[in-house]
Amino acid sequence: MSGVHGGNGKAVAKGPLVSKRVRDIFVTINMAILSQIISVFGVVANIINIAVFMKQGFGEAMTVTLTGLAVADLGTVTCQVWLSICWNPWFDFERLKLQFRPLHIEYLSAGHPRLSSVRVSAWILALATFERCLCITIPFKVREIITPYRARVFVIVVFAVNTACAVPFYYTSRIVQFFDSSANRSYLILSFTDDRQQIDSVFFAFSVSLTVISFVAVALCTIVLVYSLDKASQWRESVKTSNETKEEFKKTNRSAAKKDHGKTTQLNKNKRAAKMVSLISTIFIVCSLPNTVNQLVMSMVPEYAKNGAYNNINQMFWSLGYMFETVNASINIFMYYFMSTRYRTTIQELFGACCFCMDGADNVGKETEGNQTER
Repeated sequence: MSGVHGGNGKAVAKGPLVSKRVRDIFVTINMAILSQIISVFGVVANIINIAVFMKQGFGEAMTVTLTGLAVADLGTVTCQVWLSICWNPWFDFERLKLQFRPLHIEYLSAGHPRLSSVRVSAWILALATFERCLCITIPFKVREIITPYRARVFVIVVFAVNTACAVPFYYTSRIVQFFDSSANRSYLILSFTDDRQQIDSVFFAFSVSLTVISFVAVALCTIVLVYSLDKASQWRESVKTSNETKEEFKKTNRSAAKKDHGKTTQLNKNKRAAKMVSLISTIFIVCSLPNTVNQLVMSMVPEYAKNGAYNNINQMFWSLGYMFETVNASINIFMYYFMSTRYRTTIQELFGACCFCMDGADNVGKETEGNQTER
């Protein structure tokens, strides 16, 4: 560890910026308490989302995309449930006489699967945002560009690629039986191969690249989507003004009036769905920012990585990022319910309207009534 010189010229060891006790309290609150509560809710919410989308059928690309997103989010929150248990101080290895060390087992049983699920969610959300951009800019051609079949292929490829990225970590990190002579018993621990450093460094860099690229893709698509929505609103106002000043012309030219009306109706439907997706994307960007920045810093600052001088700060931001990602993977059900009439109708058909009497939902439903393309 590096040092600094005191007034007497002697080197003074540089300690961590945050103490281990403060770190442990911060991580325990985030991981063992808050993330546990949120992730349990997220499991239920995403199962409901999948059930609703399956009932709606996969005749549209957006339904396929949002189903893939719900499956990936379900993977994230399910892994988080187990992670939170392993990080709970009450789940103590010594006191409970467990046959494994929780913080060793969770690395492979939940840590890497969760990271892959988060990346999958990001890439699928990027497709959803891109599709909504096309719906605003070229509403009558988007169905030819992004078909349900192409959406399914994209989702499958994203799952496959991100799963493959985790395979090398399962080669370098393994669960082995360890005999503790002092305790006279055996239990499972995490063991690493000799070439772990070389292999993990390469694939960690690749994983970080996938995370950053997906984050940037979602951010760019969201910016374009918001811009397109603004331009669409300006076009709508211009059409409205034109309709008011050219009533006589439209009476004599029925086909032009009908075309304008059809375009406006389609644009309004796409616009409402795009607002929902842009909100989901914005929440994703905010919730993914801590861990994205954390991974970038880890790849560039050696002392910030594991066992480095700033490892305690790393652990604190890591736990905060995990909690934010858990929130992001758990709350989409609220956007779907309040902003999509079709989703609300389907969920009430499945579980009964009395179970989902949320204040204000009816008012929102009136604004989105008749929307067949949004989710």
